[in-house]
Amino acid sequence: MSANSFPFAARLIGFNQQETEIFDATFALDQGKGYGYFRLAEDNLQDPDLYIANAEELRALVALSDLRPSDVRPVLLVGTPTISLPYTRVERPIRWQRLFEALDNLIEKRADTLARLEASDVVMVPERRRRNRVDIDLTDPADYESLRTELPHGGAVLIIDKTPAFRDFVAEFLARYQIEVLWAKGEAEAEGACVRQRVSVVLINTSVNDVDPFRLCQTVKTARPHDKTSVIFLVSKSSDYDVDAARKASVDGFLTKPVASQHIVSALKKFMHFPR
Repeated sequence: MSANSFPFAARLIGFNQQETEIFDATFALDQGKGYGYFRLAEDNLQDPDLYIANAEELRALVALSDLRPSDVRPVLLVGTPTISLPYTRVERPIRWQRLFEALDNLIEKRADTLARLEASDVVMVPERRRRNRVDIDLTDPADYESLRTELPHGGAVLIIDKTPAFRDFVAEFLARYQIEVLWAKGEAEAEGACVRQRVSVVLINTSVNDVDPFRLCQTVKTARPHDKTSVIFLVSKSSDYDVDAARKASVDGFLTKPVASQHIVSALKKFMHFPR
């Protein structure tokens, strides 16, 4: 693994805003062996390469258990947890050199695991969709049922883009799953497609002219009220994603362009059923 070859994506769990900003600033520096790390924004649907969790925040540990860390997607705990967990840990206050040494070790172990899996043709499992809230005790049956809701079956993927080229790219690797991929270049066409047939996921390129992605999100989600339609924005960079406006419009998350095929498939699997 060569130094500075590419940065690894880390998802932070359970840290406050101040701590998150410190991680961002520290990741921007050249640390450790030079592999490089960056923090995935909360609504970024790209699968992380590893997790960094606040071990002293119980809700973070509950969320972590739902994500099921492994050697392929390892976790580094920061601080001392109140329960025993079989994960690599660094003490507080954070000594950044030790933290980067721990991250580098996890990444190298991850690379070895991926090499073995590739050799044995084992398929990686994508990160599970994060829940909006985590409760230790679920006493409301409605909350329990909402967590048991199955992913939509049989819906198409609709892409809103300037040209059908990206649709063709996505359709090529979704063909093996027999998932239909549609294309629309404007809001009226997109709404019409969602009215005519079931659409499980809509991918909106936010740079398309004359398309208000937030308005379009609300439109396609209400086109067939009894169907669940998820919306993913495709943005040029994370800073282009207006978190407040997106959540008000019920956007389900974003991916940054250009998007690799494996990241698209992984994101789609969070919101729709894939035939085996």
